Amino acid sequence: MSAPGGARWAAALAALLLLALGLGLGVVWCGIERYDLAYKLTALRAGLDEREELVAKLEVERDNLLSPYRLREKAREFGLGPAGQGRIRRMDAPPAGAPGGSEQQ
Repeated sequence: MSAPGGARWAAALAALLLLALGLGLGVVWCGIERYDLAYKLTALRAGLDEREELVAKLEVERDNLLSPYRLREKAREFGLGPAGQGRIRRMDAPPAGAPGGSEQQ
């Protein structure tokens, strides 16, 4: 004949074993997730580094293309130069109501 206290001990032991198994699986799952997130973070950092490098290269290229020396050389290549006297004309705004004028109501 088994004592009623032994059944309680067996049930408590079984519950503790299931709890330990659940906690162990939870720890393993957290470790896997941590490695997965670390991998994704590494990939994102690599992508960010590539984009920052591209931005730096593009800024250097923009500065090169917009440099005064480069613009002066391009202007000479296309036969452009400073506007001479009498080459710039100023136009007054057309009166209201005229084609192209601003209508105020």
